[in-house]
Amino acid sequence: MKVFLDTNILIDFISGRKPFADDSMVFFQLAYDGEIELMVSDLTIVNTIYILHRLHYSQTDIYETLEEINAFLTITPIGAETINYCLRGRYHDFEDAVQYYSALKAGADYVITRNGKDFPHDATNVLSPLDFFRKNNITF
Repeated sequence: MKVFLDTNILIDFISGRKPFADDSMVFFQLAYDGEIELMVSDLTIVNTIYILHRLHYSQTDIYETLEEINAFLTITPIGAETINYCLRGRYHDFEDAVQYYSALKAGADYVITRNGKDFPHDATNVLSPLDFFRKNNITF
């Protein structure tokens, strides 16, 4: 199963942001156990570094952490086709539309985010972490 993480989930994991970090850790444990393939876009990596740096996290720590978890991530490209599609769609939240359509293009089964309301309204596979756990009978 391919699970695409939105930027907020990756930031939760790296920063240990409470109360969300525990949920984000479950995804990495599932990937470590080989139960899911974790995906993020190249934009997610860029946004994560930018946001954590703005929150005064050490750039060295950010890079080291991303290098460590890189083994558990498939980094997918956004590409001009996705950008052009989203420009034509004139989505309210352009960045989340780009994330969503790049996830679809990469073959993601689910997109995990804490702000599903900002994704395109026809996005049926966008779930919160808890909804994903419930839907897939994952307990911890």
